[in-house]
Amino acid sequence: MSMQDNLAKSTKFKVILNGMPLGFSKVSNISATMEFETVVEGGVNDRVHYLPKPRQSMDKLVLEYGIASGELTRTTLTAGYELTKGIIIMVMSDSGMVPTATYQANWGIVTKWEIDTLDATNSGLLIKKIEISHNGLTETINKIGL
Repeated sequence: MSMQDNLAKSTKFKVILNGMPLGFSKVSNISATMEFETVVEGGVNDRVHYLPKPRQSMDKLVLEYGIASGELTRTTLTAGYELTKGIIIMVMSDSGMVPTATYQANWGIVTKWEIDTLDATNSGLLIKKIEISHNGLTETINKIGL
């Protein structure tokens, strides 16, 4: 078995919002950031201190899915909808049974939603994008088969 066989694929994932599993075709902007500032100490010339700054903004997660006729399950995800039970994103193994990585935020709020351009000359899927601001993701990696 080669090393590449052990790498996680990005095609199988599950999303749970407010305790409810929902299907999405794409999840982007899964990241965590922290800003730092450099502090120079008087009389110390051989080093600087690198201190975290207080958080100035929230991170944003973008979820996409194709809109189905008569769909009701995701209609509550409108601007201002608060995710008090949090966000869970699980990257699944090839078997789809066990998560290889989990990303969680304990709170979020829908800050924006939009749909693709309506185009009568195109027969493609109508895609809806939802932007969720959250208070930071934590990552858990499961060591399966390594």
